[in-house]
Amino acid sequence: MKKILIIAMLMPLFCIAQAPTDTVSLNEGNFHTAWSHSAKYPVKVYWHLTADMLDCVNPNVRNERDFGPDPQLPNETQLNSDYAKSGYDRGHNFDAADSKCSNPEIYLHCWYFTNIAPQTPHLNRITWKALEAQCRKWAKAGDDLFIECGSYGKSKTIGPDNVGVPEFCWKIVKHKSGEIDSFLMPNTSDVNQYPFTYYRTDISVIEQKTGLANL
Repeated sequence: MKKILIIAMLMPLFCIAQAPTDTVSLNEGNFHTAWSHSAKYPVKVYWHLTADMLDCVNPNVRNERDFGPDPQLPNETQLNSDYAKSGYDRGHNFDAADSKCSNPEIYLHCWYFTNIAPQTPHLNRITWKALEAQCRKWAKAGDDLFIECGSYGKSKTIGPDNVGVPEFCWKIVKHKSGEIDSFLMPNTSDVNQYPFTYYRTDISVIEQKTGLANL
């Protein structure tokens, strides 16, 4: 409870920053995404993660050149130029490493911009990455995870298409035991001053602050 109160005090924008509601739901095969037409990032992405999704003889290989438009929304997801020289990473929601054993064609879906949000390097490469790695550790240990994550708010826009830069990124991990781990992180350059565990919060906080129903 103490950590929840501390985070609430450090993040006053909770009161005004909510997820956009002009979304379209897309089934990408290995994950589902709710893409915002106005923010141009996914407000919610969800998938199932188990050990067999992470253990295979010939895993898919990460390739930065795979970033590209979603064929389901080709006109509004041509966004590589928006991220170029913006200072923000193309941050996966559904992590490519969670799909390394999928069909190679399906694997490419996680590189669509309908799965990507602008994240600061210190969030994407350090704090968020550490949480992604922890989820895989849980799965490899035999857990069966249902994972939901997303972003909300807009601190600024980048590129000619005015891609919104979210103020916060969140993740909810539902374990097969019924236990729930929830995290809410500011999309800032100093987010990595604390480990990902510092940003643990209650699921009700995320439900309230994002404005999203039925998380």
